[in-house]
Amino acid sequence: MKIIIAGGGAIGSKLAELCVKEKHDVVIAEKDDKIAEKLGETLDALVLKGDASERKILMDGDIEHADALVAMTGDDKTNLMICEVAKDFKVPKIVARVNDTESEEVFMKLGITASINTTTSVVFAFKKALEKSGERLLSLVAGEKAEVFEKVVSKNSKISGKKVSEIQNNFIIGAAHRNGELIKIKPDTVIREGDILVVCVPVEEVKRVTGLF
Repeated sequence: MKIIIAGGGAIGSKLAELCVKEKHDVVIAEKDDKIAEKLGETLDALVLKGDASERKILMDGDIEHADALVAMTGDDKTNLMICEVAKDFKVPKIVARVNDTESEEVFMKLGITASINTTTSVVFAFKKALEKSGERLLSLVAGEKAEVFEKVVSKNSKISGKKVSEIQNNFIIGAAHRNGELIKIKPDTVIREGDILVVCVPVEEVKRVTGLF
């Protein structure tokens, strides 16, 4: 696969290194001369010195035949421009690094393959490390305003034996795992001890809701 990586910083260079090891055809564009020179010496890849938001740089990297492009710079506006150029060239897979949560919606509306918020990813990893047993954080959604997690219904749970319609208050139960089977949630579904519920909760309500389990 031919992959163009725009941005040769710490994350971009590690991604390029991994892709090279997997025998992909890698092109990396970096506007900082010193970083680009170092990458050229250490990576078995085509390294271009220049701003990847400029069409000429990406054309020098043969973007017309690229299978994927990853915009990895530390500036959201630059990454957005790079993605727009990649869309013009109809690159099949376009992935962008997002540094500011408020920028995520803009990237989503652009219609690229994926946008990855590096700040959210790090917060997500640390939050998972703080979880209690029987709880598993799945995602931060809605601009980090809500958490989606799995939680086991304990023996002393305040919601065990109750219908979903009786307990849903400012949170949503999306599904339940019961004895290895997926249970579709309906208003009259009765929650049982041992159920693993998939729940979406506003972050300010997480402590209250997890206390129900």
